[in-house]
Amino acid sequence: PAARLSALNLGVRLKNEARKMNEVKDLIYLDMDKVSSLYSQITGGIIQQFETSTSSNKTDKNLRNYDLKLFKHEAGGVGTDSESFKETRVSHHELYNELEDQLFKLGYAAEIGVDVSKEQLASGEAISIFENTLCIKATGWAVLEDYERICRISANYKDIAALINRSIESSLRESDECKEILEKIESQRNEIRLMKNGQQKTKRKNELDELEHNLELFIKAKSIGEVEDWIIEGMQNWIRVFLPGVINFRLYPFDDMPEFHILSNLKRESFLESSTESVHFLYGSKPTVKLDILGVITAIPKEGSEQFDPMIEFNEEELNQEGRESESIERAFRGVFRGFDGFEEMIRTCRYPRIMIHPIAIYRSIKPNKALQRTSR
Repeated sequence: PAARLSALNLGVRLKNEARKMNEVKDLIYLDMDKVSSLYSQITGGIIQQFETSTSSNKTDKNLRNYDLKLFKHEAGGVGTDSESFKETRVSHHELYNELEDQLFKLGYAAEIGVDVSKEQLASGEAISIFENTLCIKATGWAVLEDYERICRISANYKDIAALINRSIESSLRESDECKEILEKIESQRNEIRLMKNGQQKTKRKNELDELEHNLELFIKAKSIGEVEDWIIEGMQNWIRVFLPGVINFRLYPFDDMPEFHILSNLKRESFLESSTESVHFLYGSKPTVKLDILGVITAIPKEGSEQFDPMIEFNEEELNQEGRESESIERAFRGVFRGFDGFEEMIRTCRYPRIMIHPIAIYRSIKPNKALQRTSR
């Protein structure tokens, strides 16, 4: 096939060729709108797609045989049909790799553990770096918090718990230890039936009741506990009001510094998998492989009091003066929003020393293993 690439596309491919030999990215999440926006600002152009064209020729013979005794003759014609196919492909990987290169090359990005040390994070010096940096990249352990998924599971919690508990009970009752206890209970029942009324029979009945009670407690202890309805309903309402469709992504760059992590909110349409359930199944809510993230910094909480108070413009004494009624009404309405700031802080959970970013890409990066290369064997 013959590829028709623009000069810009060709340049990107050549620049990324060396990188591909050193690292392969298993992209899980990619916000192409953000990639395109940043790339166009940095380079003045945008690579959106390139075309690959292929053509094929098919020759058909239309021949007839004539037997004229003296010789055989073929008559007819030869026709050629030509078909061409054009494929348009968006170069996600090429464009992202070029963007990441340019961000670091031009000084718009910093990498945790490389440009920002653990000591700088612990001392608070990292804040000045974050304030003068557009993007942050980091590698570490990740956690996925899909609130829509939690809401769906909680709505069916009772049925799921009942099924699990029934399965646990069935397994326990089939165990050798439990069978031995059940046989002992049945044996005691038969003995009690044969006993005449009296204190001895009453005593044995009490012992049997206690044994059965202890068996039920043992089975219950292995079961999933029940959750009251008001807790489930309250959690679902909280998610519907404050966290509709939210998927939190937390990345921890340092094992021994869990108080610092990078927080972000993922858009479902930016996952490379069409279903977020597939991502949960493949990687889990707490992936067992380290992941990379690159994103635009959106929040840098500082230690201590609030950094900025938008209500400071209103002076209580001046508002009480005649003719300032409109300002007083403005303050009242704007104060409603400030009254919910506490709720917002509880929901966003972005506090010092964490930072929040708008995620551009999440992936697992793999470098070639020389021990596995066929040429080295």
